[in-house]
Amino acid sequence: MKFSRRIPLYLVTILASILTAQADDFTDGLEAYHESKYAESAAAFERSLEQGESAATHHNLALSLFQQGKLAQAVWQLERAVRLAPTNQTYLYKLGALRQQLGLYKLPTTWWQSAANFQPQRTWMSIASICFWIIAAALIGPRVGGFRRPILLKLSLSFAVIVLTISTAALIIQSTQQASGVIISEEPTPLHHAPASAAPEAGIARPGERARILDQHNQFLKIKTEAKLSGWIPAQAFRKL
Repeated sequence: MKFSRRIPLYLVTILASILTAQADDFTDGLEAYHESKYAESAAAFERSLEQGESAATHHNLALSLFQQGKLAQAVWQLERAVRLAPTNQTYLYKLGALRQQLGLYKLPTTWWQSAANFQPQRTWMSIASICFWIIAAALIGPRVGGFRRPILLKLSLSFAVIVLTISTAALIIQSTQQASGVIISEEPTPLHHAPASAAPEAGIARPGERARILDQHNQFLKIKTEAKLSGWIPAQAFRKL
């Protein structure tokens, strides 16, 4: 009994120490950045991310990498920040400006793609889960309790069905339209017709370019870039989002 009573306090202590370490690393990163010690700031922000992910940390790490001339890696960090905070205009602007600097211009998107990207995937999943359980309760509850559905319950059921449909559609659009990752190589990466460095080239993947994974073989990935080119590249040249 004594041991079980100590568990909550023990867990709280661990959580507090993790949050403190994360905050310290984040603060160290800010201080190093303002002192123009960009390698040190990048290392601090990376340690902070190991403790817990946040859009702000990815954003600051991107700035540190940019100052070191690691533009493609900075793009990945900003892409990740936007995935976590898709409505943050600062992140969107900086990502667009950096992509433009690399010659990667914004591609036209349909209204439903923009709507699907209004919230991150985890948020849509949470919304869909909540709606599913509301629907289940509204359908099963009256049968188990032996009563008719009141008008408020019917309205809740209808609303939950609509929102579940929207969130499911958003998840499908994100899974089929969003890029799998980003080319993090700072040099143009040849696309090969086969998973081998000696295979003939099918085109070039540009630094920071978005791409979808089509296949994998050993240490090679077959991707389709945002320029609609397909081919095999070394896995280390690509980082998943």
